[in-house]
Amino acid sequence: MKKLFLIIVCLFFMVYSKKNHEIIGLWNVKSNHYKATYKIEFQETKLVGKVIYYNDDTTVLHETGTKKDLFLFNLKKENNIYVDAVSGATNTETYATTIKEKHKDTLEVTTFIMKKPLIETWIRNTEKQQ
Repeated sequence: MKKLFLIIVCLFFMVYSKKNHEIIGLWNVKSNHYKATYKIEFQETKLVGKVIYYNDDTTVLHETGTKKDLFLFNLKKENNIYVDAVSGATNTETYATTIKEKHKDTLEVTTFIMKKPLIETWIRNTEKQQ
């Protein structure tokens, strides 16, 4: 009986913790410099970010279905801000990508280029939710 109770509690925790992340879904970047669609999802036990589409007029990327699509590798929620514990977007250990929920359909994403913050707005893509 104790084992059954423990299993139910563990399953409840796993299901609840995965559904508790409002940032899961497709996001369009609102930018004057490039067009991009990213997807935040669970892969195995980690919350990751994938490139679905990216175009800055010099480079065009499309989803490949491989690990090459990943650019956020391990998002962790700390004080209502998601931090990329192992970011592929920056080469420093000090400056990690952060994601703040501004609204259920709007994220404020801060990345760093040459140690200077770049703040972007991501809007939920409700047309292509998978």
